Amino acid sequence: MRRLVVASAILATLLTMPLGIAAASQTTQPATAPTDSERATAALEYLLAAQGPDGSIDGKLGETADFVIGAAAAGYDPATLRGCSGTTDALTFLATASDVATDDAAQTGKAILAIVAAGADPANFSGRDLSARLRALYHSDSGAYGDGSTFSQSFAILAVVASGGSVPGEATAELAALQDVDGSWSFGTARVAAGDGDTNSTAVAVMALDATGVHSADEAAMAYLASQQLDDGGFAYQNPSPWGPPASDPDSDSVVVQAILASGQDPNAAAWTRGSNDVLTNLRSSQGADGGFSYPGIGESAFTTTQVPAALMRVAYATALHPTTGKSLPTSRCPTATPVPAPTATPTSAPIPTPTSAPTPPPTVRATARPIVRAASTPTEALSATPTESAPSATASASATPSATAVVAAATAVSSAGPGLPRDLARSDSSGSSGSPGGIPTPLAYALSALAGMAVVVGGGWLLLTRTGRQ
Repeated sequence: MRRLVVASAILATLLTMPLGIAAASQTTQPATAPTDSERATAALEYLLAAQGPDGSIDGKLGETADFVIGAAAAGYDPATLRGCSGTTDALTFLATASDVATDDAAQTGKAILAIVAAGADPANFSGRDLSARLRALYHSDSGAYGDGSTFSQSFAILAVVASGGSVPGEATAELAALQDVDGSWSFGTARVAAGDGDTNSTAVAVMALDATGVHSADEAAMAYLASQQLDDGGFAYQNPSPWGPPASDPDSDSVVVQAILASGQDPNAAAWTRGSNDVLTNLRSSQGADGGFSYPGIGESAFTTTQVPAALMRVAYATALHPTTGKSLPTSRCPTATPVPAPTATPTSAPIPTPTSAPTPPPTVRATARPIVRAASTPTEALSATPTESAPSATASASATPSATAVVAAATAVSSAGPGLPRDLARSDSSGSSGSPGGIPTPLAYALSALAGMAVVVGGGWLLLTRTGRQ
């Protein structure tokens, strides 16, 4: 009897020991949280794949300008931003698009910000003098640029500062006069009632005034923004919202981060924290495994992603940037060309892949546009942040190992980790979710086998003892 028990224990130990080793080997450590620089690069790679053959993002000057600014903020050379097709670059698109926007102070200002970020001269940019164009839009009698709206005034002022010009005092006074009694700004040309302002307009106005050294509006404006912060740490266009329960979105998060930085504050500080969340943790949570950012209820798009990279890099508008000359983005998101066999012995070159068209801009709120459900007086174009990049050489692409997109993908594999885990600390279970037929994880399959073996040993011993006792 004792021998049988000892033998069973030894066998059980031998059977279960590999199980423990296998289980230990299958326990995946939490994925390393991507740095914000890696997140920004992954977003730029996503945008690179969305860049059109004309060099633009969604065919929009504002989005393409922010694409350039975001790339420069992350250290990439805007001159290399040619998308997956490697044809027209983003700066060329800005040059031609600016010709269509000569009477728009907001778009002209945004183009100048991108040109300066790229290290070029807006007074002599592809044969154009955008600085002169902006000056022509200034009304000295009122201090207004263009139509005098918040975005026209703000981006014009930011552009003058970025290009080293002198902002007229009347211009900053005109912008300050648009501040509402609750500390906010709306996107229009006049002050509105308390509660009718929005986070995006307020953030852009704060950046413009702070860039000129005017901080008199900061206290009220930042108090307003703090009142708009949601429990998840993020920001919506308005809180409360006339269109339903407010939800944080990446564009509002990004422009508020930039305003907080412009005012000299820290977006990670306790004043901007709700529980364990702040605006940056909320912003990170909306990034997908492919680097793109999602608007709540709609999904990922280049339009939603464009504002984000500059914010992740802690760069406000008109900040001096110093990208590395010749540094281009990895092309991990670009389609791979498949060689086509030639009908003769002479192989033909592989066709140049054409990137898919950029998604249609969703009804989101950008730094220069109200939601599309608003009145028709909404500004005609969203001036978003959309960095994109040209296709780098194969050598440059191969050197990015692992790529920023891969790092982000590993950290955003939340669905297989179960509920309750922070996104950045989600476990990657891909290695432990296969290995046996029928989808049973390898450790579980081994455990069942070990238990079956133990049952056979113990059961056999019990039958043997019973038979011996009966005899």
